[in-house]
Amino acid sequence: MPAPYATTVTFTTATGEHNMTRAQVEAAASRLTPAHGNTALDYSWYALAGTGLHYVGALVKEASNVDVKVGEARTLLHDLGFQIMAFMFTRESVSAPHPCHQ
Repeated sequence: MPAPYATTVTFTTATGEHNMTRAQVEAAASRLTPAHGNTALDYSWYALAGTGLHYVGALVKEASNVDVKVGEARTLLHDLGFQIMAFMFTRESVSAPHPCHQ
């Protein structure tokens, strides 16, 4: 893992301040079923954790027991050094993505 990535991230929600570690995310990934090509949704965001791609929101929820918005989940996981990817099902979604996903 390159040096600029954090080993722990801290984030605040309506329920207070929370911490999440890379180890917690890796453990969460081992408990979750990876995303599958037949069940993926257009405009879904994924993180490569363990041996699979996982929905960013579900991965953060499993790791921290906290619901966060997709944009925040992407940022938190990226800050911990996980690779983030988006699934684009149609040509239109690739060339003109939804404004919330740019």
